[in-house]
Amino acid sequence: MNYRAIKIVLSIFYLSIITNLYAQTTYKVTYYIAEIKLQGSIDNLDEKGKHFTEQVIDYSKDVNYILIANQDASYFESEDILRKENNSPLEDILLRMAKRFTSFNKNVYANHKEDSIVFVRNLVNQDFTVKRDYFNFNWILKEETKKILGFDAIKAEGNYFDLIINKKLKVEAWFIPSIPLQSGPDVFMGLPGLIAEVNLNGAVVKIKDIVSEQGLVIKLPNITKPLTQKEYESLIENLTKKIKDYADN
Repeated sequence: MNYRAIKIVLSIFYLSIITNLYAQTTYKVTYYIAEIKLQGSIDNLDEKGKHFTEQVIDYSKDVNYILIANQDASYFESEDILRKENNSPLEDILLRMAKRFTSFNKNVYANHKEDSIVFVRNLVNQDFTVKRDYFNFNWILKEETKKILGFDAIKAEGNYFDLIINKKLKVEAWFIPSIPLQSGPDVFMGLPGLIAEVNLNGAVVKIKDIVSEQGLVIKLPNITKPLTQKEYESLIENLTKKIKDYADN
């Protein structure tokens, strides 16, 4: 981290300590899908493909995610969307497709005192609960800053290995030092401030709203029989092999 970035972080952070009592505050943060990143041009699709893709992009605007967080813990999940009674099966498919661009887990609980997370991942229509340490994103703070919802935000860049696609991916994040929470959307955390935006492989997810409320409760996950990270890796490996064998036959 360079001197200018350190100075920005420290100045905003210490100012927040003086002027605000954040330590015992619990926040409700709403995120939305700001941009869908298609792999290839929509112009290469036929008319039906174009129309379907445009519908998915349109439905992505209705997908919100909720993070309840304080300095000790956080819980992240997709917000239930209010649906009309006459919604069709196609609309359900469109919403599920829109969520796939973020590749987020079903929900994520983080214990910041232990630097551990518990997440639920749906694979082949079955939920699997995994408990592991924080992901190491090797965050590097940059000099770039911008305003997000009126807050000063700082850019950070990192990387991580995605087991599902078996590939190392880059991630760009913008965090708010004046809200000293190490939380963010899904498993993206570990910066000296709330992550307000993440630029992912398939989508850009941004903060829409943030409020502090009394009585906010951080959900505790059901971790009766969670998989370890190694067990989860073995599960992914076995599922991938089965899919490959099925495709070959």
